Amino acid sequence: MDVVSLICAGEHTHTHWRFRLDELAWRDMVDLLRQDDLPFVGLWCDGEDVHALFLPDGQPLAATLRLENGRYPALSPARVVSSLYERVIYDLYGAEAMWALDVRPLLDHDVWSASAPLSAAPGRGGQHKGILAFQPSDALLAAKGRVEDVGPATGSAVPPFYTRLVLSGGVVANAETQTGYAHRGIAARSRHARVEDACRLAGRVAAGSSVAHQVAFCQAVENACGARVGAEVALLRVALLEMERLFHHLYKLAALARLAGVHLVASHCMALREKLVAQAAPVTGSRLLMDVCTPGGVSLREASQMGDLCASLYELGRQAYPQLALLWREYPGLAVVLGNVGRVQADELERIGLDGPVARASGWDCDGRRMIPAYEGLWRYTSGRQDGTAEDRALLLLDEVEESLRMLDLAAARIGLNAGGSTPLSMEDGEGIGLVEGPWGGVLYWVRLAHGRVAEAFCRKPETSALLAFEQMLPNHAAEDTALLACSLGMNAAALDG
Repeated sequence: MDVVSLICAGEHTHTHWRFRLDELAWRDMVDLLRQDDLPFVGLWCDGEDVHALFLPDGQPLAATLRLENGRYPALSPARVVSSLYERVIYDLYGAEAMWALDVRPLLDHDVWSASAPLSAAPGRGGQHKGILAFQPSDALLAAKGRVEDVGPATGSAVPPFYTRLVLSGGVVANAETQTGYAHRGIAARSRHARVEDACRLAGRVAAGSSVAHQVAFCQAVENACGARVGAEVALLRVALLEMERLFHHLYKLAALARLAGVHLVASHCMALREKLVAQAAPVTGSRLLMDVCTPGGVSLREASQMGDLCASLYELGRQAYPQLALLWREYPGLAVVLGNVGRVQADELERIGLDGPVARASGWDCDGRRMIPAYEGLWRYTSGRQDGTAEDRALLLLDEVEESLRMLDLAAARIGLNAGGSTPLSMEDGEGIGLVEGPWGGVLYWVRLAHGRVAEAFCRKPETSALLAFEQMLPNHAAEDTALLACSLGMNAAALDG
């Protein structure tokens, strides 16, 4: 029996793609997953049950297990990325993953006002208010060499997560991170929230992927209600997703060039981005494209001008892109600096579940846009990179900038003057998922509606797997390449911490 058959043999629930297993069946599922390549999406808890979501052939399939005395068999022995989800579940709900690979806290480092704050009976908070102590693994403690710390308290302009490096012979021998500094309580704020408020929160999980989170959340709510938006709304969302990809990639390319010491290229990237953002903001209503989607529709300041906006963005980009691409590819030394950082193979990324541009630059054929009907006739696969270095990732981002411009040009001719509108939603009790391809990979939301509000929500985001990739790739790099590697993998502390 394979994993899909085992899950489908479980007890049916009100959601046709979710099945309830007993503990023995759950353990059998974990054992089978060791040899099964079933795509794993995520693991989450609602206080009573733990849920594991998979995507066989692009369709959702979830297994549910009732917690027994606040415990459940860990999934991490079979899917290493689930260790991060297990640590989050323990921090938020106090539910313990038995036989887990890593039981260290991920978010709560004994400084919160209450432990297990989302559980039915939160415990007392830690005794170290405002003072975080690093908790290394046994492997890091056993590593020999000079220790170097990089993080929020080291005085440099780095993202809010802590990295401890053990150096040997001038390069990193071992490394681990500590997150939680940017935790904002998104999960707690979303529980029992109005759907519109939860959508606003989703748009603030990751600033550079705001539209992707909004659209995925809205799709999940719409699927829970058994509704489908019209073709015009779906097309407007595609246009917004590609605008965001365009803005994000230019910003990220500028950051990579800056970290590589090539400020001229960085300034060209930011100059083009600023022109595009300034052109879009009066129509969309937001420079960061926040609050532009609502369940059942879109929320744009001037929806009737979206077609013209797409055309003008394409024209601006068409004039500036060739010079920018030539400058990037021919600037002396840039390719050498990036080419020596962060090489990773596709099979390793597939093992930890990191998709998006990082995986495509390593030769893994993965792009969620092929599964979205609204992209039909617009999208075409962008890849050709195989070596998986920071240079390959940067060049893929550069290629995708051109592709997003091309898609906006095609969308401009399809968006009518009466674009917009909304689909009324019943807001009946139910569950749904939504999946889109964000700038750094797949963004998926699972939402459960109850009494017209969001009872529970779970978000799968690429930043989770990016943390594992970052830790695994740091060895054999120079310490000064840490920030460059993190940037090329799409590390985002705020998105990771939630």
